[in-house]
Amino acid sequence: MKKNLPLVILLASFTVIVSCGRKNYVSSDFEERTLDHKTVAIVPAEMIFTGKLPKNLTPEDIAKMEEQESKDFQYALYNSILEHANSRKYFTTVNFQDISTTLKRLGDKQIGIRNSWTMDDKELAQLLGVDAVIKMRIQKQRYMSDGVSYGIEAARSIINSTGIGSRLPIPNVGKTNDIYASCNLVSNNRTLWNDHYKRAADWNSPSNVIIEGITDNFGKNFPYKRRR
Repeated sequence: MKKNLPLVILLASFTVIVSCGRKNYVSSDFEERTLDHKTVAIVPAEMIFTGKLPKNLTPEDIAKMEEQESKDFQYALYNSILEHANSRKYFTTVNFQDISTTLKRLGDKQIGIRNSWTMDDKELAQLLGVDAVIKMRIQKQRYMSDGVSYGIEAARSIINSTGIGSRLPIPNVGKTNDIYASCNLVSNNRTLWNDHYKRAADWNSPSNVIIEGITDNFGKNFPYKRRR
C-alpha cells in the first residue's frame, strides 16, 4: 500500500484540479460598474467552423450554417438566462432585451448577423439601447463526418462484445467535433464577466442538445444576481 501512496495522492490531486479548475471571471469592480444597469442584450454568437469541413458544402453553405447556429445559440442563451434568473435565494437585477427586438434593431441599421460579431460593444449597446451586451464565441473543430463517427462507434461495440475490449481498451476516437465556447458580458470596452466551456460531440449528439448544454452552463453562472 505504501508503494502506491504517491500514485493515490497524485490521482486525488488531479481530481481536485479537474473539479475546481473551471471558474468564471467576474470583474473586481462589477457591482460599481453595473450599479445603474437596467437592460442587457444578447447579440448573435460568433461562429467559427474549422477542421475537416464537409466536401459537399460550398463556402456559402457553411456561411449560412454559421449564421443559423449563431441565432440558435443566441436564443438558447436568452432562454437559459431567464430560466436561471430568479430562485428562492436570488433575483436578477436587470432586464434582458427580447431577441426579436435585438435582431430588428440590427436589421434596421442594415447590420447583418456576421457584421455584428466584430462590432464595438459601445456602438452595439448604443444602437440597441442597452447598458451592456453579451457576446459568445463558438469554435467547432470538426474531425470527421457523422457517418465515420457512427462506424467507429459500431466497431467499438462489436470489439467490446467479443471481450477483446476488456483486454485491449479501445480509445474514444469517434468524436466528430470539439466545441470551444466563451461568453462575455461587455460594457464600455470592459469585460465585466466571462465564462468558457468545452465539450466533444459525436454522431449521436443532436445540435440542439449540444447548444442547450453549453448555454445552460452560461445561464447558471450569469451575474447580476442578489440575495433576496
